[in-house]
Amino acid sequence: MLVRPPNRTGWGFMWSPLAINLEYIAAYVANDVEEIRIVNQEFDSTDIKDHIREFDPDFFGVTMSATDHSSGLALCRTAKEFDITTAVGGYHPTAIPDELLRHPQIDMVFRGESELTMKELIEKGSPEDIDGISYRNNGEIVHNAVRIPIQDLDSLPFPARHLRVGDECDRWLTSGSSHRDQVHTSRGCWGKCTFCCEPSMSLSAQRYRSPENVFKEIVEVYKFHDKEELVILFGDPHLMGRPKLIDQLSDMLIEADMNIIFTAMVRADSIAKNPSTVEKMVKAGIIGYCMGIESPDLGQLNGTKKGITNEIQENAVGLLRKNHAVAGGTFIIGLPGQTEEEIMTFPEYARNLGMLNAAFAIVTPQAGTEFYDEMDSMGLIDVKDWNMYDQMHSVFKHDTISRDRLEELFVRCLGRFYALDILVDDMIEAQFRQAGGRKITLNRALQHFQARFSFITSAGPQYRPNEGEKYRTLFLKAQINPWTRQRTAEVGIHNMMHLDGFLKVLGDQKIQISVLDKGEPFIHYVLKTTKDKIEYIDICEEAHKDATLTFRLDPDITHQKKSRVALSLLTSIIRQGQLSTLIRGGVAALVDHINVTKTHRPTPMMTLPHQYLEAGCPADGWNGGSNTRSFKARPNDPVQEIGDQPVSRRAAG
Repeated sequence: MLVRPPNRTGWGFMWSPLAINLEYIAAYVANDVEEIRIVNQEFDSTDIKDHIREFDPDFFGVTMSATDHSSGLALCRTAKEFDITTAVGGYHPTAIPDELLRHPQIDMVFRGESELTMKELIEKGSPEDIDGISYRNNGEIVHNAVRIPIQDLDSLPFPARHLRVGDECDRWLTSGSSHRDQVHTSRGCWGKCTFCCEPSMSLSAQRYRSPENVFKEIVEVYKFHDKEELVILFGDPHLMGRPKLIDQLSDMLIEADMNIIFTAMVRADSIAKNPSTVEKMVKAGIIGYCMGIESPDLGQLNGTKKGITNEIQENAVGLLRKNHAVAGGTFIIGLPGQTEEEIMTFPEYARNLGMLNAAFAIVTPQAGTEFYDEMDSMGLIDVKDWNMYDQMHSVFKHDTISRDRLEELFVRCLGRFYALDILVDDMIEAQFRQAGGRKITLNRALQHFQARFSFITSAGPQYRPNEGEKYRTLFLKAQINPWTRQRTAEVGIHNMMHLDGFLKVLGDQKIQISVLDKGEPFIHYVLKTTKDKIEYIDICEEAHKDATLTFRLDPDITHQKKSRVALSLLTSIIRQGQLSTLIRGGVAALVDHINVTKTHRPTPMMTLPHQYLEAGCPADGWNGGSNTRSFKARPNDPVQEIGDQPVSRRAAG
């Protein structure tokens, strides 16, 4: 029995909940055992004791991350009640085998990749002399030799997706429309980032599958999902480690023309250096990109061995935007030497780059990383609870910023970046990809808005499981800024949305949503319309006194029954005498949507400001093409090189 613990927290909510690593192991040893069961507790709420009683396993393996530390130990403790041999594996156990083996409920730790290790254990029946295993022998901890990573990845059978319990992919949906799955084209990463677990796990080396082998699996996955709309996450730490291979795979995907879109994690320098490959990747359906931007400061990029520059960051994001891809990335906050003022420029920097998604993580010294060794050697790590190592909490002493303040800055960065005008950019890019730049209907715009905010509304409590409500107000307050009004006025929402019928009925209105905290409004979202256009969207601290229609939204009530929320809104509309106007506006919007979808009549083309797309759609302070940057690299700063992937010194200027 192979088990994935439940309750992803922190950054874990950004990644796939599928137990693809366990499925690889199961497929590799399928012919060596009588039966295998995978229990993914992300989807399966059945008590683990019931699984054990029903299946009666003779081996119990658990995959663990740092934040699974306690739940993984608890699962093994339960298995020991049934006198079952236990083992744990993954990045976290590979880094701390001694600590885990001090717990009596754990018999073995699998270090590194586990397919060959598991097969040899089944064949030999005991862990002695099996590479990649640590275990206890008469009370003494024994570490066998390091397991050499599998070199021929094409020799691995495809993951045993048929072992999924509870229709996992059918339940892991986006707005109820798309199936999801995960595919890996390689293992490891050639980067040397000091805060990343990959250098210790893969020794900064990357191994690749052939494009033909990857394509064959993608076709199989497509059939597994009945050839319905599918989103596939490429789970590689760096999809473009060898650009020629992904270029070849893209050719195959373009020719196959399957109903699949892909998301991927990539290095910014690989994007910037390979414009023709990136163009082909987007055409193949690889539209979502998460890059390690990390910081605008070249000194910090060098200090963490990132090996990129501001120019590389700008070129990578610009290239993705030029191809109408979703340019996303990560920033790390709380590095030694960072100041509050510097951290709060990160959201602005991300917006000025033109990013559509940004994640801000508190730098966390994960076990086994160079950063952990550095912080530990200086005695700065003062939190030993592994469950807190989720990139959302501070676990070491910062030189100038307190733990509570750093966690507040993390929330402020998220709120500042995800002001509503980011959704405008996202919808524009989506329309260029899907409809050649034609206007989006109001109905589809609302669907898009709902999908983009689903993480905040549904995953938020798990994102910050203990502090979600505490930081909600802080997150929303951070959205208050002057740029949203200026920018939506420049772009013109009516220029990218098909609103003719709706605006003619709605007319001259100023609709205001006031969000409450402890019964008092603290932030106001304002939509100003005329019969011809939407003049602006504003996010402000002070209410617009001349609003024609105001809704008071209490977040505490929105978590209750929808009927109560709807009744509250309806009462407010009636009280302000706007019910008939909004009903007629809603009907007009519905008619516009039906005319487009049912009659297949195309909407008009978007009419965006001159050079808006060419300027990279900078989200703050846009003034007709002048894209100001928060940071510039210092000309005399040297640029580090990563392995055999040199970064040009010219880029440092």
